[in-house]
Amino acid sequence: MPDVMTQYSTVSADTPGRYVARRTYELAERNMVLGRYATRYQLPQRMSTTLRAVRVGRLNLPTGPLTEGVAPDSVALSITNADVTLQQWGIVVLLTDIAEITTVHPMLRAAIERTALAMAEMFEREMAETLMAGTSVTFAGSQTTRAGLTANDASTGELIGVVTALRRRGAIPIRGTLYGGCMPPQVEADMMDEAAFQNAVARGQDLERLDFAKIGNWMGVEWVRSNFLPFFRGVAAPDGVAATATKAQLTAIAGATWTGAAVTVVVVGRATASDYERLISLQGTLDNTAPNGNIRVATPTGTAYVYDIYVSDTAAGTGTNRLAASRVANTTTRDLTALPAGTAAAAPALIRAAADEVFVTWVFGRDAFGRVELDGMSLQSYLTPAGASYSNPLAQGRKIGNKVMWNSWLLDNDFFERFESNADYPAGLP
Repeated sequence: MPDVMTQYSTVSADTPGRYVARRTYELAERNMVLGRYATRYQLPQRMSTTLRAVRVGRLNLPTGPLTEGVAPDSVALSITNADVTLQQWGIVVLLTDIAEITTVHPMLRAAIERTALAMAEMFEREMAETLMAGTSVTFAGSQTTRAGLTANDASTGELIGVVTALRRRGAIPIRGTLYGGCMPPQVEADMMDEAAFQNAVARGQDLERLDFAKIGNWMGVEWVRSNFLPFFRGVAAPDGVAATATKAQLTAIAGATWTGAAVTVVVVGRATASDYERLISLQGTLDNTAPNGNIRVATPTGTAYVYDIYVSDTAAGTGTNRLAASRVANTTTRDLTALPAGTAAAAPALIRAAADEVFVTWVFGRDAFGRVELDGMSLQSYLTPAGASYSNPLAQGRKIGNKVMWNSWLLDNDFFERFESNADYPAGLP
């Protein structure tokens, strides 16, 4: 993909010719807290790109006393490995010389700050995506699936159940006797309906409230707030009617790929700004009898998202919707002429109804998940020198970027719990 330049035309609103305020207005604040609960590792240089964390398991306890003069049978140690392969991530801004010297505000400094911020937010998103793979999940209202959630809000009783599950499994507290928990502001607002929770929060005045968005201690958990966690909204199932801002369109076209009379489709909207999955459609079904054997999907028209398309051929046996196309632009027609492999990613869990929203809260014990960086390639910032070079002979621009070699991975699924609930307060998605 060719470089995209930050040119004079892009930043011309910041140039003289009109009065421009010296102070730039702020970005929306994002509370990024997941990294504080990750166990940090460092991978030494020249030791490949894979790190292995090792655990030596417990021994089974003796079942009876020794017999005099008879040596007991020996037992073997058990080893559990948790491997992770590091990946390289980076981002670059190209700032032209004209854009740099004609603006009121220092765009070079802004580019340095924004690339660093983008990497910090990438870390948070990737750790959240890693944690979503965890299988220890509690659904509000004693539901057993996400699709069963109705208007069940978070409550003290629900959170006690989460903490009890961690204690039962032997999860080690984060600090003292407290686990670490992070919840979105919508769930926090639901909890504020309880006077006891309000009082506990009011008693917890300390400096960490500013540094880590700390809410307070409640029911064995040190709670912090994050507005950059996964949450999902249900949208209408794709059907034969023209696509709308949130709904995709399905039509059958000639072909012979699909052997079943019906094909099921789920379309998931990813926010373009963060790449988080946000919109999850209900499952659509297309009657795909002969002579039609392929399907055509027209993605929704909403411009704030790109779209993943998951399909299943009911005759294939599993009925699992699997990824057939990824990050398709809005208002785009995509013909699907091949059945996804059985190893392709499965669609995220469905939501009960269109317009329902589901929020994710986490409670962590120690060593629930880890993050690792390559020694010598931890997060670094780069700035190409000012002046001419072989590839930039007229000094027409500079590049600003950040690079890191890192990854996150689950260490023990039993040491954290995901809690999913609805809320009385909306997500505010575009």
